[in-house]
Amino acid sequence: MVRERWHLSPHDDSQAGDSLRVPPAAATGAPTQHPPTRSSPRQAAIRGKALELATQILLVTLIPRLLGPADFGRMTVALAIVTLGAVAISLGAPSALARFVPGEPEPRRAGLARSMTYQLLPLRGAQLAIAGIICAILVFTGPQFGALDAGLVFVALCAEVAAILAAQIALGIGETWIWSFRISVRNLALLVLVPILAPLAGSAGVLTSVTLGSVAGLLFAASQVASLVRHAERGVPVPAGAMQFGRVAGLAVLVGQLTYRGPVIAASVLGLAADEVGFAGLAASIAMAIIFAVRELFTVSLPELVGSWSRDPSDADRRLRHLGERALWVLTACAIGGILALDRVLPLVVGDQFAPATAPMIPVLAMLPLLPLQAIGVQSASLRLRPGLPLAIDSVSLVAFAVAAVALVPRWQAAGASAALLIAITTSAVLTARALPAVVTTRLLSIGLLAGGSVLAIAVALRNW
Repeated sequence: MVRERWHLSPHDDSQAGDSLRVPPAAATGAPTQHPPTRSSPRQAAIRGKALELATQILLVTLIPRLLGPADFGRMTVALAIVTLGAVAISLGAPSALARFVPGEPEPRRAGLARSMTYQLLPLRGAQLAIAGIICAILVFTGPQFGALDAGLVFVALCAEVAAILAAQIALGIGETWIWSFRISVRNLALLVLVPILAPLAGSAGVLTSVTLGSVAGLLFAASQVASLVRHAERGVPVPAGAMQFGRVAGLAVLVGQLTYRGPVIAASVLGLAADEVGFAGLAASIAMAIIFAVRELFTVSLPELVGSWSRDPSDADRRLRHLGERALWVLTACAIGGILALDRVLPLVVGDQFAPATAPMIPVLAMLPLLPLQAIGVQSASLRLRPGLPLAIDSVSLVAFAVAAVALVPRWQAAGASAALLIAITTSAVLTARALPAVVTTRLLSIGLLAGGSVLAIAVALRNW
């Protein structure tokens, strides 16, 4: 029965999916016991995401002012390597746990989460060993890679992978706040450590802060999860098809991360000056904070949408459209307000040395109205059990970003890198509307494109770009 329900073949993934019915998950997927002072898992998850967003905002406002463009660019490159490496190594395991563990009877959920995680341990060890060998080769063959820098980044990568292994257990059994708070703890550690270590040790202090931040996230996640699985049932079998689902969903996450972190990577790889890498890093960091906030707005609504889909798929589509349109109008207002105040607000927030980052921020503001369309597509594909659809769309968007970056970065520097991200987001929105017209309607796409174009027109009129 499990194989018939969950196994994903290429044929399954290519179908429209409107005839599928996703079985409603247990109410929240929460573990068997909660401390009496803790609110519902959904409320805790929302608070965790709010804290995560707040710490991300502090990172992109306080730290740039302290470090300056060059060292801030160095820090964002290190964070990009650690995050992309951890996502690549984890490759969808958190998605698999979040999708399959809630389907187990409540007493067996922690046991299944532990079984799935234990199954991954030998593979993770081999993957990290390969990553260590790659770091050693780069140090010995590339003079631009210092042994200390590579060692710090590798330790941070190991800590991040281990933290994901622990936190994905909590994600699967409904304690989603642990997943969010893990990231918040890492960000808070950076906010504390960077001002201390950067003046003492310069760039090495910045990278040490990145490493210690990942270690702090690991210690938090491990300490919280240990009690959840200590008495879990042993030997719970892993459902057939679970890891396959996770691999496909994980590839989509990895490709998306490559695109969102692409501006700072492109600026670095294409040989821009250190300051320009910092400007691209600031714009990309702000873009990612907004992208992930929009995604989470839809993610916390997923349990309700799953229940609605099992009863009436058209009602679930209607709810998604309604949520997307409300988010679109809010983000359009924010984008227009942001473009009008950009010249005055950005230097005030991050310092006068980041005044040239005004130009890279314009494409970031122009993409805001299109972000809900992406999020609608991801959730709609999840409801239809079509994880290959976001992967296909994100892959085409990544190619669009790469082509645009090669063409625009040499000409427009950091602004070209963020313009390439705008092109990728626009490509994703158009393809999502084509693939899922029932939820991303022509009307929604037209409003998003018109709003984004209006932001660019205002920027041109104000001579900001």
